[in-house]
Amino acid sequence: MGLHKWWQVTCLMIVSLFLSYLVEGSHAYGNESLEAFLSKQVNKGIKRPRTGVFYNISLPANYTGMQVSVVRLRSDSLWLRGVNHSFLNLPPRVVPQPNRKRIAILYENLGNWSSHYYNVPNYTIMGPVFGFTVYSSSNTTLIDSYEKMNLVIEGNPITIQFPHVVSHEKNNTPICVKFSAGGSVKFNNMTKPYVCKAQGPGHYALVVPSPKEAHTKSQTKKKFPTWWVVGFVIGFVGLVIFALVLLAIVKEAKRRRIRKLEKNSEGGEPFDTFWIGETKLPIASMIRTQPVLENDDVPC
Repeated sequence: MGLHKWWQVTCLMIVSLFLSYLVEGSHAYGNESLEAFLSKQVNKGIKRPRTGVFYNISLPANYTGMQVSVVRLRSDSLWLRGVNHSFLNLPPRVVPQPNRKRIAILYENLGNWSSHYYNVPNYTIMGPVFGFTVYSSSNTTLIDSYEKMNLVIEGNPITIQFPHVVSHEKNNTPICVKFSAGGSVKFNNMTKPYVCKAQGPGHYALVVPSPKEAHTKSQTKKKFPTWWVVGFVIGFVGLVIFALVLLAIVKEAKRRRIRKLEKNSEGGEPFDTFWIGETKLPIASMIRTQPVLENDDVPC
């Protein structure tokens, strides 16, 4: 029974470690976890927000290179005047859905963190990834992270202005891309040089086709360490399980052999038994048979 419990506990620990590794690896740079983290930073850093004031958010040192700002607006003000700040231009006649009295707009410039959170197969991201998210807002809380909002555009389109990047090849014109939930991407042509039309809140970037050889090398370098570690963990788990199963089979075979010996002993002269650990062994009686002389004559 002790071995059986030890086997269960060991397998449970190994499987838990393996699953935790997979979860950590898949969400280390998850955009959803980033959104939740930034929302907490905003509410933590700004206790008494004022409507119409832009706030730059301070981030921990390990997020150096990322720029985040936020503003709270009245919905009627957004409808009448729109808002033009940083890389984002929200024109008038934009309605938040569901309709709320106040909204908060979170601006994200991922900077040198862009490639950690987003990538497009066979394309290279040019410059930073820009993103904006619209939340409901109240008097006490700047960002209500539980209610994200969409925007209904009834006038001119929303536009995002990207910095000029000249490192791409001359024959490759940058393409606008929107990163949607679930990892899908949507491509669009630029409306003006380095200007993209936004279909709503989300993350946007400019991309150019990657050289095939360079793309293959980068994918190999990126995937090899991850799959090597996953393969090692799977192999280790399989080896441990195999060893435990083999140990259980050997112990069961030993028990069956002992039971067989005990069964055979039931047909002959009974023996006393004693235990050594978990093993039951026979023991002979200490009374010996008295000797009998073959000849009744006793020598004088």
